[in-house]
Amino acid sequence: MTIKTPEPFTIWLIGPSASGKSTIAKELYNKIQSKVSKVIILDGDNIRDLFDNRYGYDAISRSKVTKRYIKLVKWLQNFQISSIVSVISPFEKDRLECKKSLIGYKQIYLKCSMENRLLRDTKNLYKPALEGLKKDVIDVDIPFDQSTINDLVIETDKNNIEVSTNKIIESI
Repeated sequence: MTIKTPEPFTIWLIGPSASGKSTIAKELYNKIQSKVSKVIILDGDNIRDLFDNRYGYDAISRSKVTKRYIKLVKWLQNFQISSIVSVISPFEKDRLECKKSLIGYKQIYLKCSMENRLLRDTKNLYKPALEGLKKDVIDVDIPFDQSTINDLVIETDKNNIEVSTNKIIESI
């Protein structure tokens, strides 16, 4: 396995909740950590906790949080640290800002049907949102913008973790 992308790079895994972002980020990290000098996983839920989760989940707050992720990744890049970022990143305007701001930005869209996301929904987001009991849920009452800048699209309900991570490695 060879990583062709110069370091530092950013792999930005996007997709709605329960599409497999965290799982694939961890497996990807395990596969490339010995091949890359410095790499870190930045998971959306963990980063929100790190910053005391002062922002909500409405569209404006989500964009503000993305700006924080960009600043954090840029700071890490100053130390030649590559990042695997697993975040919903629902808005194309924010993803375009990532692409413009980050070195070696590779955007991977993890596509997964709502039916499969409902089955995987360990956070119990979708069922209450679909019943109108919860708001600010991406792909229910906040749209997930289709992206024009994906470097790769992986259908996680059709590809297992091994196949998915191998496709990402081949693309970087």
